[in-house]
Amino acid sequence: MFFAGLTCIFVATNASLASLGHSLFSVHQVEHLLLRLAGPLLIAVSQPWRILQAGLESRWRRYLGALANAWFVRFMAHPATATALLIASLFVWQIPVLYGLAQRIAAVELLAHLAMVLAGIWYFGMLFDWRDPPAGARRGARLISGFVVIVSNIFLGSLTTLKEVALYASYQTTGTGLSATLSDETIGGYVIWVPSSMVMIAAIILVMNGWNAAEVRRWDARYELTRASNSAALEFPETAEELRLKVAKPNRDMGRTLALGALVMFLIVMITVVTIVYAL
Repeated sequence: MFFAGLTCIFVATNASLASLGHSLFSVHQVEHLLLRLAGPLLIAVSQPWRILQAGLESRWRRYLGALANAWFVRFMAHPATATALLIASLFVWQIPVLYGLAQRIAAVELLAHLAMVLAGIWYFGMLFDWRDPPAGARRGARLISGFVVIVSNIFLGSLTTLKEVALYASYQTTGTGLSATLSDETIGGYVIWVPSSMVMIAAIILVMNGWNAAEVRRWDARYELTRASNSAALEFPETAEELRLKVAKPNRDMGRTLALGALVMFLIVMITVVTIVYAL
């Protein structure tokens, strides 16, 4: 997975795709898809930092542990912050003026690509963090953040796809006809809209799978604990009332998450419909 993620980043920045991206807006959006979502997702799934941390000396591991608990790092690792950074890495570099600067100035293009990769790795690192709260983000918040990213992709992608004016024609290094340019930008908007959202759907499925695995680990740990200690058996409810109290909070959290997920999916559909109707 790790090398597959690096391959995505390499293809987006060094292969013929990169040079073609200076001529075609649609190809440039494929670059952004690889840099911002596909590559970072594959890297984060492989969790390479866990292997690197395990190979460090104990004093460095303690230092990194203390750094991870710093308020600034915890703020940046919050689902809302990580999600905002990922969305900003898309929206900011889609502003026509900044898009044009990145097309013409290599240093600005490098900055844009680096910002997308780092924002993507930071976001998916939060999303696929194996740790439970409070060390890691709440599982429900991770799910909601995935839906929020999908909404942002659909919003920007649908606007770019359905607009009737070419916004990026003057920033392409190779001139094309206005009609061809508008069609190219329409395809680019589709890349932002559909494939990017499909990547996020895959990420949401992985988060739900990780949530289930975390619950299995938790119950397995409790079972092992009861075998070693009679007092630990109190962790397991013996009556219906005890069971109800035990599962009340997890059930509420799951219910809220599913309700918010349903609301977000409803908003996704409504935003798409309204955008299409407005464009027509």
